[in-house]
This record gives sequence, C-alpha cells and structure tokens, in this order.
Amino acid sequence: MRRVFIWISLRHRIDRPTFFARLSCGSVPLAVDSWRPLRDNAAPMNTVTIIGIAGGSCSGKTRLLKRLAERLGAHNCAVVLQDDYYFSKPAAAKDNLKFNFDHPDALEFELLASDLARIKQGETIRSPQYDFALHVRKPDTFREIEPRPVILVDGILILDSDAVLQQLDHSVYIQCAADTRLDRRIERDVRERGRTEENVVAQFNQQVQPMHVEFVRPSSANASKVYDQRAVVSDAALDELVDYCQRHAALR
Repeated sequence: MRRVFIWISLRHRIDRPTFFARLSCGSVPLAVDSWRPLRDNAAPMNTVTIIGIAGGSCSGKTRLLKRLAERLGAHNCAVVLQDDYYFSKPAAAKDNLKFNFDHPDALEFELLASDLARIKQGETIRSPQYDFALHVRKPDTFREIEPRPVILVDGILILDSDAVLQQLDHSVYIQCAADTRLDRRIERDVRERGRTEENVVAQFNQQVQPMHVEFVRPSSANASKVYDQRAVVSDAALDELVDYCQRHAALR
C-alpha cells in the first residue's frame, strides 16, 4: 500500500486543549495514507465510526488517541473528550476531595451520548468546555465538532456508561499499573492544572484509585480490545487501530 507522509514535528509540546481545538477545525497537518476500502461487519460505508479509548487516569489513552488522530489526519477524524462533560463542582465543595471527579455521577453522560448520536447522524455538535483550574464548565463557551469518518472519544469512564456504549462502534481499554499512573498524574496536574503534589497524591489515594477499582477497571469487560500500556509505547495498539479504521471507516 502506497503511503504519502506530511512531516509534523513533535519536539514542541502542544497542550491538550490547543491540540484538540486545532484538530476539530482541521488545522493540524498530519500523516496522510492511501487507505484501502476494505470492510467486514462494521457500519455501512459513508457513516461515522465512533471509537472509544478508555483506561485509568494517566494510563496512556490520550497519548494513543493523539497519535491515532495524527495518523488519520484532521480531515478523517475529530475528537470528543469525556472530561468536557463534567458537571461544575458545587460551590460548597471548595476542596477537590469533597467532589469526586472519578465517580460516574460527576459526568453528564446523557449529554455526551446525545452529542455522539447527533454527530453520527451528520450534525455538528457544540461540546461544552471544562475549566480544570476553577472546576466549572466555561460559561457560553463551546467547541464545535463537525462529523468526520472517525470520531475518537477519550475518557476513563466511557465504558461504564450504557448510554455511551450504545454509540460506540469499537472501543479499547488501556491497562497500566497504579504507581505508573500516579507518577504521570502528578506531573500532569502540577504542570497543567495548577495543583500541588500533596493534593494530587491525596486525591489519587482517596478517590482516583478506589473509583478505578470500583468502576474503571471493571468497565474493561465492555471493551472490544484490551491493551497493556506497553502496546501504546511500542505503537502496537496504534497500528492495530489504524488497520481497524482502514477496514471499517469511510476514510477520505
């Protein structure tokens, strides 16, 4: 299969909001493939294929999603983030430990599922935007997401929601050890979300890991495929997902 690549430098970090904002409007130059139009038991051609990428906090799912988005190109895919569907933290819960972000009830899954159903029908959706510094949805601020052949959905609990599962055509779950996830979470939350290391560790021990055991890890049973995080590092998971998209999605 002939491939033509457009080089994109990854030496400079692009933060998550900027990356996904550029991706949704098609402004990120990415690798382009001459895809083969082979299919098996997926949805009919010329429809939207929705792929969920789940796993514990900082398991590597967002890394996999970004690299898959880059391989497919902005003309072929768009990204929907579970994290944008958090409810605003109640004013009374001044401490993060008083609002459990890792429990399914913290997320408006019905709205997420509704948005996925609409984009599958060819509609442009307006995804809410969540401010993790203030822990509220940004008022009157949305991200427009247009239909693409592939829609990628990122989130720790998307496989726990029956409403969201009904909208997914394919899903993967990334397994990763708790100590590795904690180290990554400390680095991310201190750098990107203005948190202290002490607060991150306390939240991980009191909320993140208990909710992982109760809700996130059991939801892996709903995944189409489960990968060890080493498959993300080695690109084995990426290559399999690219192959899935080649065979199941109406790529351009």
